[in-house]
Amino acid sequence: MRVFLAVLWGDPAGAGLVLESAIRAARKTGQERLLSDSLTMASIAANMNNDRVTARRRLAEAQELTPRLEDPAATLGVIQAQAFNGFFEGDLATVRSVSTEGIRISRETGDIYRLTMMLMNRGNAALFGSDLDESRPFLTEALRFAREIDDRVAEFYLLDALGCHAASSGQAAKAARLLGAAETIRTGAGARIIPFMTPLLDQAGERATMTLGAARFEAEFKAGTALSRHDAIRLALGEPRRMAGTGSSETGDAVLGKRESEVALLVAEGLTNKEIGARLFISESTVASHIRGILNKLGFNSRAQIASWSANR
Repeated sequence: MRVFLAVLWGDPAGAGLVLESAIRAARKTGQERLLSDSLTMASIAANMNNDRVTARRRLAEAQELTPRLEDPAATLGVIQAQAFNGFFEGDLATVRSVSTEGIRISRETGDIYRLTMMLMNRGNAALFGSDLDESRPFLTEALRFAREIDDRVAEFYLLDALGCHAASSGQAAKAARLLGAAETIRTGAGARIIPFMTPLLDQAGERATMTLGAARFEAEFKAGTALSRHDAIRLALGEPRRMAGTGSSETGDAVLGKRESEVALLVAEGLTNKEIGARLFISESTVASHIRGILNKLGFNSRAQIASWSANR
């Protein structure tokens, strides 16, 4: 689990020693499923750490071990490692092939988390190959699933990818806003940009800036950083944005419980968690829990957004 989090946070170096311990423990205790998971994560972490030799070696070990487990989740883990290896080595044909198989297995087993990853890999492979028509359906379906399971890291990856898609499609303002929204979600989740995405993101920023001019690009990017997650995803998917003050059942008062509404009002007054707890006669940790619930339900990323929303209501 520590390794998984380190990879999500883009800290492959920090994952290294823990991975080696996990691999040794799995071999010693004969836990082949744990060994398979550890080897695939080791391959991904090594690629992110620019260690191609270790990445290939660990992937080869996992590919030899996993088939005899007859475990779809373990197989999907290997496929994810193969896709990552393909991205880092520029082998888009392999990424397309293994991701297509991963999509099939994920759909059959109902593994929505893995399906989101496989769709994203498939869409990004097409995006890297400049096939915009092919990439968008995969990326948008992945984003819908990421929204369904509230996967913030996947949401940030996909908003970045769809920002790149928009920039390549001549939608410069939309691209800038999506890139800004992705940045807000990324920092909120504590994640980092995957290294192989950096050139594509740089190119998208340059294209959008060339079309809009530096000043307008910065303005659109900043506007994107202020979007709620829900509105950013709607923008990426081409769905209508909720209008402020409409009383939408999705993000209006009806969504928040009575106590959450009270907490939101006090956040708007500028009170700290401790002060809110004292006012409502509840613990500080309970206030923090309510605030997390409000952020999640409204698709917000900060107390400032809660305060603004509450004041406007």
